[in-house]
This record gives sequence, structure tokens and C-alpha cells, in this order.
Amino acid sequence: MSARVEQALVSVSTGAMDSLLVKLTILLDDGHVKFRNIAKELSFVRDELSTMKAFLDTLADREDLNPVTKEWKNQVREMAYDIEDWIDEVMHHLSDDGTRGGPIMKIIQHLNMLKTKIRIANEIQQIKTRVVEVSHRHKRYKIDLSIPRSEYVSIDPRLHALFTDKDGLEGIDGPGNELVKWLMDEHQQLKVVSVVGIGGLGKTTLANEVYRRIGDQFDCQAFVSVSQRPEMTRILSNILLQLGEQPPSQPCEVQNLLYVLRKHLQDRRYLVIIDDLWDESAWDILRCALPNNDHASRVITTTRIETVAIACCSYRHECVYKMAPLDYQHSKRLFLNRVFGSDDACPEQLRDVSSEILEKCAGLPLAIISISSLLANQSTTSFEQWEHLRNSLGNKLGKLSALDGMRRILHLSYKSLPSYLKACFLYLGIYPEDHTFRKSDVVRQWIAEGFISKLQGQDAENAATCYFNELVNRSMILPIEINYQHEVLSCKLHDMMLDLILSECSEENFMTIMDKCNATLGLHNNIRRLSVQYDNRNHGVMPPATNLSHVRSIGIFGGSNFLHMHHLSQFNFLRILVIDFSDVSYKMKLDLTGLCKLYQLRYLKIETNIHVQIQLPTQIGELHQLETLNIEWGSVVIPSDIVCLPRLIHLIIPEGTRLPDGIANMKSLVTLQSFDLGQNSLDNIKGLSELTNLRDLNICFSGTPSISNTEIYDGLCSSLEMLSNLKYLYLYWPGICSNGLSLLNPSSRNFQTLELVYWCFPKVPIWVGELHKLQILKIAVEELSMDGFLMLASLPALTNLGLRTQRSPRESITIHNMAFPALKYFKYWCRAPRLTFEAGAMPKLEKLKLRFKEILEVPSGTEHLLGLKEIFLEIGGLRGKQPSRKGALCEWIMAINMHPGRPSLKIVSSPHMYQSDEETDKEGVRGT
Repeated sequence: MSARVEQALVSVSTGAMDSLLVKLTILLDDGHVKFRNIAKELSFVRDELSTMKAFLDTLADREDLNPVTKEWKNQVREMAYDIEDWIDEVMHHLSDDGTRGGPIMKIIQHLNMLKTKIRIANEIQQIKTRVVEVSHRHKRYKIDLSIPRSEYVSIDPRLHALFTDKDGLEGIDGPGNELVKWLMDEHQQLKVVSVVGIGGLGKTTLANEVYRRIGDQFDCQAFVSVSQRPEMTRILSNILLQLGEQPPSQPCEVQNLLYVLRKHLQDRRYLVIIDDLWDESAWDILRCALPNNDHASRVITTTRIETVAIACCSYRHECVYKMAPLDYQHSKRLFLNRVFGSDDACPEQLRDVSSEILEKCAGLPLAIISISSLLANQSTTSFEQWEHLRNSLGNKLGKLSALDGMRRILHLSYKSLPSYLKACFLYLGIYPEDHTFRKSDVVRQWIAEGFISKLQGQDAENAATCYFNELVNRSMILPIEINYQHEVLSCKLHDMMLDLILSECSEENFMTIMDKCNATLGLHNNIRRLSVQYDNRNHGVMPPATNLSHVRSIGIFGGSNFLHMHHLSQFNFLRILVIDFSDVSYKMKLDLTGLCKLYQLRYLKIETNIHVQIQLPTQIGELHQLETLNIEWGSVVIPSDIVCLPRLIHLIIPEGTRLPDGIANMKSLVTLQSFDLGQNSLDNIKGLSELTNLRDLNICFSGTPSISNTEIYDGLCSSLEMLSNLKYLYLYWPGICSNGLSLLNPSSRNFQTLELVYWCFPKVPIWVGELHKLQILKIAVEELSMDGFLMLASLPALTNLGLRTQRSPRESITIHNMAFPALKYFKYWCRAPRLTFEAGAMPKLEKLKLRFKEILEVPSGTEHLLGLKEIFLEIGGLRGKQPSRKGALCEWIMAINMHPGRPSLKIVSSPHMYQSDEETDKEGVRGT
């Protein structure tokens, strides 16, 4: 990362050591009155731990530590966790200064404080003794940096890809043909194409196949691998040798080798494959050897990191080929051919289990090859053997030696991660297999755990978002949902990556998994993070020797039995609690009253459904560290003292939930979802104006309010005008048509998202046209005028527009050249279309979605939308009956078929799309 990164407080290799040292330094520097008598001991502990931490840092990137060193490292890490927990507990108990109550109560509190100080002095002596013992153990067993590095050089796990017969390849023809088409165009200038994708996807194989196909058409060619720690002299000498030039016999500087290479290639048409690039700095050197000689020379690079791929192509995104997994048919053919020699020779009894094995491989060629090779080498093809293999592919891939090569390749990706990303990556193991996780959830959990180092000029959440994006760029996590601003909103883990995570978690005691098969993975005596993954039919029991009192994060997925067996109040040091009962299909009560004792809790997310009744404690004011409270669905009563939480940043509650009076005190709030106008008092509606840190506000309406709509309008408008930092506003109020917000003059001009899908305006409000940073707009108007449309068309950053009109426009709407310059998605809902697209209109539009009552005239000029990829047309009509493709619609379909980009077209019917104006007013405007 380009910006300077500060040290994270919690890491994989050192645990909570950095956080602990910070706390000890604060206690000593502040001369804390309650620690004066033990300051010398605390100082000794801090100094000893600082030395140990420095040694741990040197071990962090060392490979193949001997067992003694590894055991000592683990002991130091666990000790740091324990000491930090002790400090947190002591500070919590000492937070009461004994000044409350009458004289007798003060005397009692004073005596209790004396007892506490004596106990603390004894405990610090025990800690000092433990630290000394660990330090002596380091010296006794001569654990130092003189441990020789292993001289064994392992074989590059990608080597087989260079010598694979073409007959053994599957799914390579399509990508190969596309790359050849990109490379063998008529351009005479040097062209660089980069192939990017997760490890084991077949990037090297693809590059090698293209190399074989077209290599003879060049004057000279070379294929080199770079790796994580490139030796540039060796790589450049290798290129020279393959190009037919003898490298210098004497050791030579990189600069001289670059000069020789450039001179050799200057007048030749060359093809160079640079495989396995890991950072831009290596490419910056290598590209100096590749002259742009106008001889149609070509370069292919492969990498796992998207930012590296883009840099190689001089930031020309169209030259980046994103490698996709094999589809099911190619996966099946590859698998069965390697096992049985033919894709139709699979015995009937093995068909289902083979399909399940392929699902686990998820289109990753190296995984398919590894597993099929294992099966092909077995003497029998019994169902039991295949079933055993399938079951082993859950969370225990590490037990299959056939997958060692696969693991080594993925482990390269993990080793290359900076230390600040390793903890973030391993934490994703808290989610079950195939679980889709949201970026917003993950970054807040990372912050709560202490994994995030602030970047210069950024707050913690922005820094965490950068970390998330970097994992995406490195192909460590798979994007699932991407918006039209190219932001990745949710991801999941490839099964093989999850296996890597669980293996590392077990090695470092980073996380323990209890799964539905009653297996406990990564079990240690002191569990630091716990993921419970079972339903009510399958639930495990922790071994009796397991200590859960020091757990920092708990994720519970699928059932409530764990909470029945373990009362929340026993998790004194819990920072994160995630409860996901979204699959529960019956009524149940979720008792969370023990939360009030979790003084370290920073993040709480409860995801259920409408059948679940959530019982929070009546008082949660003691949760001074709580930053996120996220309750999705379910029925819940919010405690009255929630308004006193000093650090609450994100508050997300179900629709129809009443907030207690006094929300004006919650000045730290940045996110508030869903604030229900029908449930909250007028004081609370007006109190929104005090929440000037709000950036994300979601407002809904349900129930029957005790105040008039006019009072709600006025209170809401006055509040919104005070929120100068607001970026995301969602307003859902069914059945309302009003001028109330048309005259709004919001102080924020930083809106990026504005969704007003249930609020119908008479016309496009003037203030919307002043939102030059707006990216997403969903709005409904009674009637659309050309002036209103031109106002929207001039918004420079708008990428997503959903527009709903109740009445057809009186005049045809013409979309002029360069109107909507950034728009990629346009959804238009109207009674009848009257749209004309001129040449150059909506130059970046990719998806067009239209909903009409009837088509008497069709939109014209669709052929001018050159970037169009998809058209979706919904027309009023009888359910299940396709609209007649005659007349105007037939002409439009023919025009679409003539479109140069050949966009896909889908046409459906929608009954009762429009009712009478009176019925529409009652029902309200539906989502755009």
C-alpha cells in the first residue's frame, strides 16, 4: 500500500502484544495513582515484553521454525493475550472511584478498594514471575537468531503447468482463443496483456498454451517465472538465454543486463511471458528491458493481484484478462477423464458423489487435478472410498496429502500478505463454508478486534475498507456483489482458501471451529475466537478442559443450543458477538439479557427473521465500548439507556422498532437504520438534527403515528437540513405524495446515494440538481418534464438512476449527446414510453430496464447506446402471458437485434402494473 501503515494492535504472530505494550505505557506514563506502588514491576514487565516482541517480529516471516522456537513463540503470544485481559479486568474494577453513596457506603468502598489493591499487587507478582520464566526458557534452550535457514529448495508447484500436454487441458480453448485475439491484432506498438486470478486457477497453463500457439510467429520468445522474492540478475539472464543471447560469464549488474536486453530486442518482434508477478516494483524493473519498437511485440504477465495486473497494462483495464473458474461441464470432463480415461465411463453409483466432490472444487483446475489423481491411483472405485473423500473435503483438506501441491500454491498467497492483512484474512474463518459476508460487517468486526492500523489521513473504517479491497485485489476472497461504482459489497471464500485459513488458525490458535459434524477444529485450552456452526439437530459440546472465559469473538450460525448451554455473562472479554439465525423457521425467544455484563463488547450483530423474539437487557448503559449494534429482523425492545452509550457509531434496528426518547444525545452515531417515523416521538424526529456526524440515514414509516403528517414533515425537513455530513439517505414512506421535501434545502452537498422510492414528488426537486457527487438516485415524480429530466442528465457522477413517473410525459423526452455522462444503469417506470436517445447519449450505459403499461410507441435511438449489454422490458398484461411481439414492439426488437453490441433482451408481462390514479395514491409508489 502506498500510504504509511502504522502497527496494528493485534496480529497473528504477536497476538495482543502491541495492544498490551500500549496499555502498559499509558499506565506508567500517566502515573496512574492506583498503580504507583507496583510501577517498578509494571515497568519491568513492559521492558521484558518489548524485547520478546522484537524477537517475535523477527520470527514472523521465518519458514520452518524448529519445534522449540515455535513452542516458545506460542507461549509468548498466549501470555500477551492473558496479561492484556488482566489489565482490562483490573481497569474495569477500578473504574468506580468510591465517591458515590453516603459516609458508610464510602467507608465500605474504601475497604474494598484496599483489598483490591492488595490483590492487584499479588497478581502483578504472578505475572512478573511468568514473564521471567518465559524469558529464562528462551535463554535455557538457546532460542536465538542463529537458527540456520533451511537450505532445501522446494520445487516450484507451478512447474507442472509448463509441461502439461494439450490433451490433458480442459476449458482452455475459449480463454486461449480470446487471448490470441487480443494479442494478434494489427497494432504495431508493444502490447501488454495481463492474466489475473486466484492461485490454482490455471493462469500459468493458459499463458503457456498461448505461448505454444503463437510463439513461432515472433522473431524470438522467452518464458520466465518471477516469484515472490525475485532475483533480477537470474531472471534477466534467463531471458537473455532463451532469446538466443549468451548472458555475461561474469557477475553483472541489473542495469547492464537491462541494457543488453534492450539492445538485443530493439529491432526484433518478440514475445515474452512473465509469470507469477507479485508486486509492481518487479514489473517496473522488467519493463525497462522491453523496448516499444513498433514491431508488434507482445508481453503476457500473470499475477494473483489485480492492481499489479492493471499496472502492467499501463492502467488499460481492457487489457486485463480475469481468469474465471471452469464451468461445471468442463470441470466434470477434466475430473472424469483423469479418473476413468473418459467422461462417460463413471459408474452409476458414483455419479452423485462425484458431483458433490466437484462442487467442493468450485471450478479450480488444480484442485480437480489433485483430487482426481488421488482417486485414479486407488486400486478400487468403491462408493465408501469416494464418500470418505467427499466428507474429507469439508474443513479438513489438510489431511489429504494429494492436495499438498494445491496447499503450497495457496500458501504462497498467504505468505505474501503484509502482516496487517494476515489477521484480517484469517478472521474470515469465523464464517461457515459458502457463507456470503458483507464488506460493511467485516470491516467493523476487524476494527472491534484491533486488527486495523490507521492510514495517514484516514479513519479506521476507511483503512479497513482499504484492507478489504486489497484482499479482493490479491484474489484471496471472491467478489459476489459489485455495484456500478465498482465497489465490492460482499464476498465469499473459495473452499480451498477456507481450508488454508482453518489450517493457519489451528497452527496459531487464532480461531476454533465447532461444526455441525461435532468436529472441533483448532482446539486449544484457551480459545481466543470461536465459530459455532451447527443447527438444532446437530450441536456439539465443548470438551470439559476447554476454557472459554478468554474468548474475544464468537460467531454462532444456525442454532441456539450454544447459548442455552453457555450463559453470555461468562465471556468477560468478549469484543464481538455475531448471531445468525436467519434460517430458523419457527418461533423462538432469544435471551440476551447477559449482555449487560460484557464490558469489553464492541460489536453486536443479530440476524434472525420475523419469528424470533429478541430479549435484550433492560439496561445496557454499562457497555461503554459498544460501537456497533446491528439487529436485522426479529422483534425487539430497545433499552431506554441506549441513548447514553458514548461510543455507539452504527445503530441498525428492524423496521417498526421504537427508539427511546433522547436520541439527540447519541452524537457519535454515523449510521442509523431504520428510523421509523411512525413509531418515534416528535422530539426524536427533531432530535435527528443533533446527530451531525450521521453519514448514513435510513428512514421508514410503519404503524399509526400519534402526531400529524404535517408535524412529521416539518420536523423531518428541519432535521435533514442540519445534517451536513450526510452521504446516504434512504426514505421509505408508502402512500405519500407531498410537496414537503420538494422545498428542502439540505446543507449536505456530499450525497452519494439518495433513495426516495416510496415518496412521490410533484416534480424533480431543484435541490437534487445541485448534488454533484450523487452516484445513486431512486426517485418517483407525479409527472416528468423535460426541464426535470435535463436536471438529472447533468449530474456528473450519477451511475445508477431509478425513475418512476405516475403519468406519461406530455412531451417526448429526448436524451441528448453526453447526457448522463457516467450512467451505467437506467430503470424507467412509466405508463407509456416516450424516449429518444440521440447519438452520444448515456455513453457508459450497460443495463436498461423499462416498465410500461403499454407500448404504442417504442423508445427510439437505442442503437446509439453503444455500451449497452442488457435490456429488460416489463409490460403490463395477463400473468404468465408473453406480450405480443407485433407492431411497435416488433420494430423495437428488430432494432435491438441490429445493435452493434448485441445486448441481451428479456421481455416479461406484469399484471395490474398500474391501477387508477385514486388506487395508486392509496397504495403508494412502488420501488423503482
